[in-house]
Amino acid sequence: MAPVSLSARTRRGLRGFRADIALAVGLALFAELDVLLSPDWRGPTAINAIAVPAMALSLAWRRQRPLSALAGALTAYVGLSVAFGASQSWTSTFVLIIAVYSAVVYHDRPLVAAALAIAGVAIGTVTDPLVSGFGDAVWGPSMIVLSTAAGFTGRRIRSRTSALEDRAEALDLEERRRAAQAAAEERRRIARELHDVISHSLGIVVLQAGAAERVLDRDPQRAREVLESIRATGQEAIGEMGTLLGLLDAGARSSREPQPSLGDLDPLVSRMRDSGLRVDLMIEGRRRVLPAALELSAFRVAQEGLTNALKHAGPGLVRAVVRYGEHDLQVVVADDGGGTEHAPGSKRGLAGLRERVEIFGGHLDAGPRPGGGWTLQATFPLSR
Repeated sequence: MAPVSLSARTRRGLRGFRADIALAVGLALFAELDVLLSPDWRGPTAINAIAVPAMALSLAWRRQRPLSALAGALTAYVGLSVAFGASQSWTSTFVLIIAVYSAVVYHDRPLVAAALAIAGVAIGTVTDPLVSGFGDAVWGPSMIVLSTAAGFTGRRIRSRTSALEDRAEALDLEERRRAAQAAAEERRRIARELHDVISHSLGIVVLQAGAAERVLDRDPQRAREVLESIRATGQEAIGEMGTLLGLLDAGARSSREPQPSLGDLDPLVSRMRDSGLRVDLMIEGRRRVLPAALELSAFRVAQEGLTNALKHAGPGLVRAVVRYGEHDLQVVVADDGGGTEHAPGSKRGLAGLRERVEIFGGHLDAGPRPGGGWTLQATFPLSR
């Protein structure tokens, strides 16, 4: 079974839930120590040691079930205030402030959460036997009003942040879709080019078979049958390649013309120079005959690199290097950054080149140079 890919929103939710669990457990442990060690708590220690940590633990669901978390924290807070008087510790108050803030930020109806919090604290303040004077009466509700106001501010920030994250995720998905489309288009292009290469080779085989048919005189009847079979097989292979090409792209047409190779770099460089690009072409290593498909892909890398340099390098110097190594072939196109900086574009050409190089087990590197400019380098292994 293929692994399930989680969306960015889901991953953020899981990270947030784990953070909330850590917050709730940490506050619960702190509350337990506060109840046991602080002399300021009102009422039986055993009841406080259960109720206050339970308030803190309710914060584990402050995003998933914000109203339930608020109701749990509010019930314990008001119940303790009504039964034993207002707590003299910040622990329970701090937990309630977080619960109110979270309910306003994450609940679908923030006004309901705010009204519930204000009503609950008001009830606790009115029935608290230790409240005396105006200051005691407004202290609790003031904390809740401030928490509610902060919650509405946090809600607006969260809404804007969520919209930006959704847009970034949509742009990332669109970029991946375009890259996949570019790779698919490049595969179709490679298929067409390989079709032409193989068709050209098979055409030569057919011609050779016809020539052999005329010159062979030993057992001419048998030789004729074999050579006719070769001819038929070659012609059938050409037809099958055309059928395969039609399956890949119904609108594609093959040219029947030989595809370019590294031997065609000189004319390519000449055309680029005529277009105003300063190009130095260097061939390093011992040049040798390579598979036609590999030479074709290497030529396409150089062609794409020079085309991009023509667009972006301006009047700067461009160096094109074909390096024949013992075990690999490298094609490098580097400019000195004399023109405008390379724009990111849709990256479709780069994705197509990478697909083309990886078919041969190679890898493609592209990016800015430390001293300025841009480098495109493809490495094709020759030991495969």
